[in-house]
Amino acid sequence: MMIKLTDIISESKVSYLTENFKSSILRKLSMGNNNSLDRDLYTYLAKQGLRASEIEDNHIEKVTKLPRKGVAIAVTSKPVTLRAKGNRYWERDVELEKGTIVTVFKDGKTLWYTKSWRNKDISVGNPTSWGSEDYKTFGLNKYGWQSPKAVRGISGIQYYHIKLEEDLPFMGGDKIRKLRQDIQAGSFKFRDDKSFKDENKRRYEDAIRDLYNDPEKVQAKIKKTKDYSDKLIQGLIGGKPNAESKKLMSQQNSKDMTDEMKAMAVLRDIADGMDRFYDKVRYYQQALEQDERDKEKYPDNQYMGKEASKYGKEIAAVSNLIIQGKFRGYF
Repeated sequence: MMIKLTDIISESKVSYLTENFKSSILRKLSMGNNNSLDRDLYTYLAKQGLRASEIEDNHIEKVTKLPRKGVAIAVTSKPVTLRAKGNRYWERDVELEKGTIVTVFKDGKTLWYTKSWRNKDISVGNPTSWGSEDYKTFGLNKYGWQSPKAVRGISGIQYYHIKLEEDLPFMGGDKIRKLRQDIQAGSFKFRDDKSFKDENKRRYEDAIRDLYNDPEKVQAKIKKTKDYSDKLIQGLIGGKPNAESKKLMSQQNSKDMTDEMKAMAVLRDIADGMDRFYDKVRYYQQALEQDERDKEKYPDNQYMGKEASKYGKEIAAVSNLIIQGKFRGYF
């Protein structure tokens, strides 16, 4: 299975398309009117660990009392009139149809959010703080009808309740985020298969530039390892699935991992393994240079100038493991 790049690497806002929801309830609440839920909410919830695309209808409970824990989406169960509040001249009474999303709560409190031209992601905070005029609520965003007390007073209001316990099958968004961060943590910082290949090529060329008199054929081993990792990345996120990438995906056999998490775990291992592999190559390069200096300094000492051979054999051994898909546990 080829995993979409935007599902794996991008740490910026993810556009949750309604057709990707397993839950018909969420699909309905996320389309059809101006007050529908949007990706801003789902982006925020993903940071809380909730993967909206994995929620099914049986995970959502419809209740008439505002839950104290979890996410609660307040929806009208019948047509209702919300009276204008306050002395603002532009406020008017609002006639709501059945099924209108009034607002969203988390742990019994209203989710207030804002965003500026500087930030891609929303900021959830306190509407009484500085800049409160920019804060709004999900759904209707009707002045005077956003607090828990006010919403509870709406006739026929009901709540779609989603729990946030860690053991639930749709939780784990925080783990996915951690995997994304792990992929970007080492020297291999790549956004797509092309950027990985470009970085891999650069490091390969740097690695072989000063290699010479190589009885262990280290250069060939380095190239073979580079080509293999390029092929894996192409299979995982480049749009051309292959047997090698599928095999590594199948080895991630945890029941709690989605295909997306499996792909990111493999990407993390590849990035980490190749980082360490090129470290070995760097040590080899340094040993070659030291061997030349030792030979010049001690021309009559037969034991001098042989350190690089040892590192060359280590590179060959590690290369063989990597080509078997073993990116971890060899150091």
